[in-house]
Amino acid sequence: MIETQKTGTKDGKDVFIYTFSNEAGGRMKVTNYGGTIMSVEMPDADGNIADVVLGFETPEEYFGDHPFFGATVGRYANRIANGQFTVGGKDYAIPCNENGVNLLHGGDHSFNRKVWEGAADGNTLTLTYYSPDGEDGFPGAVNVRIEMTLTDDNTVRLEYFAESDADTILSLTNHSYFNLRGAGEIGDHVLTIDAGEYTPVNENLIPTGEIAEVADTPLDFTHPHLIGERIEDPFPQMRLCGGYDHNFVLWGAGFRRAARVEDPQSGRIMEVYTDKPGMQLYTANFVPEMKGKHGAQYGPRTAYCFETQLFPDSMHHDEFPSCILQKGKTYHDVTEYRFLTK
Repeated sequence: MIETQKTGTKDGKDVFIYTFSNEAGGRMKVTNYGGTIMSVEMPDADGNIADVVLGFETPEEYFGDHPFFGATVGRYANRIANGQFTVGGKDYAIPCNENGVNLLHGGDHSFNRKVWEGAADGNTLTLTYYSPDGEDGFPGAVNVRIEMTLTDDNTVRLEYFAESDADTILSLTNHSYFNLRGAGEIGDHVLTIDAGEYTPVNENLIPTGEIAEVADTPLDFTHPHLIGERIEDPFPQMRLCGGYDHNFVLWGAGFRRAARVEDPQSGRIMEVYTDKPGMQLYTANFVPEMKGKHGAQYGPRTAYCFETQLFPDSMHHDEFPSCILQKGKTYHDVTEYRFLTK
């Protein structure tokens, strides 16, 4: 069941909140501004409900600057070195929006700054956006569709589709910040990541091109570890990122589990499933001290992101999975966030 509420307008288009609910006690709110997940309310082991994603109470608050809370980001998730890339023998350069050296999450006018068209049917919301050729400097006119579902077993399912009328680059993700306790620091939450390798970065947080083993590093979550257990480790990759902000090379192919996180206090568990090759673990290292929903205090290390993705800067590394969406081909991938209790 999805309820629809108009809240205002942005850029001459209507802005809505879509409220999902199910028989298991789960609720989710999404706004068509930025394809943004505003809230995900889930029961704990005792049936108590809490909102487990960071964000704001109204769509209008997302119009201002924020660290991509709940956003759909594109055209390219994560970083592109110097904002430069080549497609079909033609060079493109897009103004950098991270320290003047990286294009991050598609730039200052990413998909999280667009008003999408929304249509609710049953327990699924379909969001669509037409990105014209040359928008924000990217080649090709791209039609994007996202089907968002809250299932009766408390799974948030995100299914992405896109087609372009010319060869282009494309990598989409959702940038929700999760905290299974609802608020506070996340150092004692227990994390497992189904990946034995990661892509190391340089001083600008751009992949070096190496694919390295996580073994004997603080990035080894092949067995459960507290998130805060090694977050201050002097390992060079940790110092560069100020904590965890790394792309993991997921085991296997096809649709499979990527991660599991548990809050021992509430008993809430979330498992991440995807068919994408990579996943960025980000521990909110650079989130400023700020007020969020219902007066909650946000800041560094008060949430974790699991950004399922193609690899960062993959257009500059032939050994990485290709990010080229060819003319007439269909981009398609799926990510699920499954909520459980102990």
